[in-house]
Amino acid sequence: MENAIDAHSSQIHIEIERGGSALIRIIDDGDGINKEDLALAVTRHATSKIKTLSELEQIISLGFRGEALASISAVSRLSIKSKEAEQEQAWMINTGTESDFANYSADPEPVAHPQGTTIEVRDLFFNTPARRKFMRTIKTEFKHIDDIVKRIALSQFDITFKLTHNKKLLRNLPKAVTEKAISQRISKLFSPEFLCNANKVDFISDHFSNMGQIRLWGWVSAPQWNRKQSDWQYFYVNGRYIKDKLVNHALRQAYQELLPEDTFSAYLLYLEIDPQQVDVNVHPTKHEVRFRQTRLVHDFIYSGIKQALFPQSSAFEIASESMNDSVDQSAALSTHDEHYINRYRQTNSNQHAADYYQPKMHSSLNQNQVAEQLNGLTQLYRSASHHLTEKTEHEQATKSPAINTSKELFFGVSLGCLIPNYLMSQAVPADEDTQVFIIHLARAQQFLLSQLFQMGQKTPLLIPETINLSSQQIELLLEHQSELERWGLDISQLGTDTLMVRKMPFLCNIPGCKINLSPFVHSIAQNIKLKNAINDAVMLEILLNSIISDVLNASEQARLLQMLSEQIYLYGVESAALLKPVIWKILDESSLDKLLA
Repeated sequence: MENAIDAHSSQIHIEIERGGSALIRIIDDGDGINKEDLALAVTRHATSKIKTLSELEQIISLGFRGEALASISAVSRLSIKSKEAEQEQAWMINTGTESDFANYSADPEPVAHPQGTTIEVRDLFFNTPARRKFMRTIKTEFKHIDDIVKRIALSQFDITFKLTHNKKLLRNLPKAVTEKAISQRISKLFSPEFLCNANKVDFISDHFSNMGQIRLWGWVSAPQWNRKQSDWQYFYVNGRYIKDKLVNHALRQAYQELLPEDTFSAYLLYLEIDPQQVDVNVHPTKHEVRFRQTRLVHDFIYSGIKQALFPQSSAFEIASESMNDSVDQSAALSTHDEHYINRYRQTNSNQHAADYYQPKMHSSLNQNQVAEQLNGLTQLYRSASHHLTEKTEHEQATKSPAINTSKELFFGVSLGCLIPNYLMSQAVPADEDTQVFIIHLARAQQFLLSQLFQMGQKTPLLIPETINLSSQQIELLLEHQSELERWGLDISQLGTDTLMVRKMPFLCNIPGCKINLSPFVHSIAQNIKLKNAINDAVMLEILLNSIISDVLNASEQARLLQMLSEQIYLYGVESAALLKPVIWKILDESSLDKLLA
């Protein structure tokens, strides 16, 4: 696929059989391979991508090593058909009958074929049966192939991709050249909800000398839309998908203190940089790169993400300061950053993959240029620091005065859970004796949800849940689907008696609060059957009655008490004390004495 992209293909068709073990066929309409190069294409270490030594320092093609076709031909029956636009005849080679696969020398044969190339791999590992034992199931092997197609399709929007498995078309991705078409491809391959919950990134700088223009563009998820896994993180450098420690660190640092613990952001990002500034030949799978100026690239990515996460601010000014200004680099960098850059300097000094640079590379930086780069680096940090300071001051100035945060929490501090559904806490009011509260967890969560619930907010399920219902119940629910979506319930029919739930009502981040989904949906269906309508008051009652409480750890207990105290103050302590059913009871010393008498 990378070779097809390098050949300027506009269409790439991938055909797979039995997870790739029986057949892998890739058809493109690119430039093609001429007759003289066909036999060379499957010999060891032969490449048409690099013609001079200097091109090693600025690799712009996706494929360049000249190892893949030779390795594949050694363990499979490989055939290549190709035709250049200038050639009248297409030609083919077939390594399936060769004994020395990697030193193929047979003459190409004429064949009928349109412009472009077809590469066919049959009977993978037919001559190395021990390798077959390490292959996974057909489903797993095909998933790996699908993941690769997905990664490439998300970086090559101007190419049409088709993927078939066992003659069944599974991916059909038309060329995407408009913003709408690109959004549709991302929704198909990445996530339908991602773009709706993502901030656009478009950050450009041409300030740093000797680096040219750098651009970071794409999308990053808003902090409140996070995931439990890091599987929705895609980063490309000049169109190449990579997983790089420096990039990951910059992104983690940008999201620092914005994400809940043990959660991950989602992003689809593209870095465009001068090829001379990045070495892509440092890892066998080409998934890692090394930047010549690692710190500057790191901070450029960090600043671009920070700007996207706070779009209400103006763009960061990355302008050079006067050469006479003194630069205090240690003030611009935190202790953590110093540790980071020192670690990377040490790592880079111990890596030998880029040794070929050393004899050829002579620094053209003079002292003024070095000072300019340090000024630029400092400016990045000053802009980010200034912006965050302004944001904090603005939030403090505009914070709602409805709740006096200095007031003691009404329920005090948690003493732990007695029985799964009860929480004990203790408060010491300034002018009263110590009070001990016993709080009914489920009722407390229901009260909070009744106060905080907002229509239209949804919680996407990582794995959709299925519920068994009668066909009549499913029909009733689907008839009122638009009304149910107002309550955050996204449903679809999976079978004659199976309903799939993709999203559920948002429970306002109430600790330990969950929906018992099956009774919830059954109750809605029953109510619709009786009333032939959805009443908001009844729906809220059904939702509240479907709440179940999960086990709370210490931090969740404290957060629940804080949320409950805030809502009690807003609702009114006296009014809340009269609620039925009762949410809490106070145990003072006399009541405890009576209890133990």
